[in-house]
Amino acid sequence: MADESAIAVAVYGTLRRGQRNHYLLDRAEFLGTGVIGGALFDVPTTPYRSYAYPALVELPLRRVSVELYRLPDDEMLATLDALERFDPSDEPGSQYVRRILEVIEGPVGHAHAYLYRGSPDDLGELIESGDWVAFSDARGRP
Repeated sequence: MADESAIAVAVYGTLRRGQRNHYLLDRAEFLGTGVIGGALFDVPTTPYRSYAYPALVELPLRRVSVELYRLPDDEMLATLDALERFDPSDEPGSQYVRRILEVIEGPVGHAHAYLYRGSPDDLGELIESGDWVAFSDARGRP
């Protein structure tokens, strides 16, 4: 079991390996893969990003595939907060909120993850497999 005193984060979308925002984790230590509870929805377009991305919601409860990383410092966590449009001082105005979730399968027991709090009208299709990368790849997305 990895040291959980450091900041562990579970990523399920554009921060995963091979995805457009993975470079933001360049200094993070890859811990392995895992599963968390929740449901993933495709977000095909919004005014916030010019590309599709996933949204993790608490219900319906399913299995969501994640990669787990240990962050080197609070600066990297703040960078991820900015990407996810999370403002710790203004949760009601944030598109996502950061929470510590149980990791059902993986090298750590808990990790920070971002839960969607934006408009339900922006949510697209439920990603039945719980794996956004496979879902996105099957649609030929970069």
